[in-house]
Amino acid sequence: MAIPRRAGPLSVERLPGPEALAAIVAEWNLLEGETAPRTPFSSSTYVLPWWQHFARRRRMLFRDEFFCLIVRSDGGRLVAVAPLMRTSAPGIGAPLLRIVQFFGSDPDLTEIRGLICRPEDEPPVVNALVEYFLSSPGEWDVFRWTGLRSAVDTYCAPTGVFKATRELPDYIVELPGSWENLHEQLSVNMRKNLRKAYQILARDGFAFALRVTERPEDVAAAMARFFTLHAVRSEAADMIFHSNRFAQPNVRAFFMEYLHGVAERGELRIFELEIGGVVVASRIALLLGSDLYMHLAGYDPAWKTYSVMTVLVAEMFKWALAHRVERINLSSGQDQSKMRWKPHEVWFRDFVQVSPALRARAAFGLFRAYEALGGARLKATVLTRGREQPVDRSQPGVADPRGRLRKPAVVLKAAE
Repeated sequence: MAIPRRAGPLSVERLPGPEALAAIVAEWNLLEGETAPRTPFSSSTYVLPWWQHFARRRRMLFRDEFFCLIVRSDGGRLVAVAPLMRTSAPGIGAPLLRIVQFFGSDPDLTEIRGLICRPEDEPPVVNALVEYFLSSPGEWDVFRWTGLRSAVDTYCAPTGVFKATRELPDYIVELPGSWENLHEQLSVNMRKNLRKAYQILARDGFAFALRVTERPEDVAAAMARFFTLHAVRSEAADMIFHSNRFAQPNVRAFFMEYLHGVAERGELRIFELEIGGVVVASRIALLLGSDLYMHLAGYDPAWKTYSVMTVLVAEMFKWALAHRVERINLSSGQDQSKMRWKPHEVWFRDFVQVSPALRARAAFGLFRAYEALGGARLKATVLTRGREQPVDRSQPGVADPRGRLRKPAVVLKAAE
């Protein structure tokens, strides 16, 4: 086992492998319960399987090496978990670039990644980690810091160590005592949109029901419906681009393992809007203590004129209020639909730290090229995603309101 390095009142220890990280789960779970805002991405249930499914251990272009650190106080209390990996490029032979980064470099799945610690502990923990890495400059070239809560001048890092790269907003709604109170806080336009969404469904004779899945044995069926709706939404040519985050088998395998884990812990809620026995919209949420985190969603674009996603989210708010949830996290990323609920913003900041070693100067140029390549690939995905191919509604799993649900799709038919 590595010898912990002192950094003021804190000690930093590099863990030898995933087994050592799994060994501190009990302490980790207690720590994770005191983080704020609560997100799914800081739990052991998420982080441990993420490494198993996404780490690139034997790739030609990249190789990921387990590089997790933990931070403890003088008395031995676990203060922080830093789920880190060191990514080398190329993956074979002597690396030209070594990036230290947090777990979560997946295709648009991990929304917020970074340190796992109490908000008040973040500045001293960051300072301890900066000192730790500056004491071993030959082991890395670039450290990609992500998910930090404070501005750069909050930390005691030497001048020029941090280069700011991005700010990411997270949107949180503090819930009042009732739906009526929440409704009164909304804008006139939002109240009008909600009223219209419910009225149009009623006008056309579509009664809806809210289904909430939480039992582990029901997860597979609900997720089969979710994956179908999520994929159909991603194919919509005349709407804002939403990628299919589950197109790759390893992504689905990871997510299903994670969901079964949180279902066993009693934290999973899969909300579905059902019309005429057919699920037309679905959203995954995590009940984390007194917080409800609204995660990924999917819905059938044929129902967009009925605003079924707005109705589903409104029903989720009503459910949360009935179950005494204190706040709802609408998830990170700028989206006008989130702003309609009058949330407050919590900002997460990303920085880059460059090693003082001489070789890191050249490596940083490669890092910038690597980052630019990632941005170009995302842009290419948006431009070439086959907008000319309409959704085939003859396929199972897609309902069409024009057929008034006389023949509901088999895949999306909800269990009795």
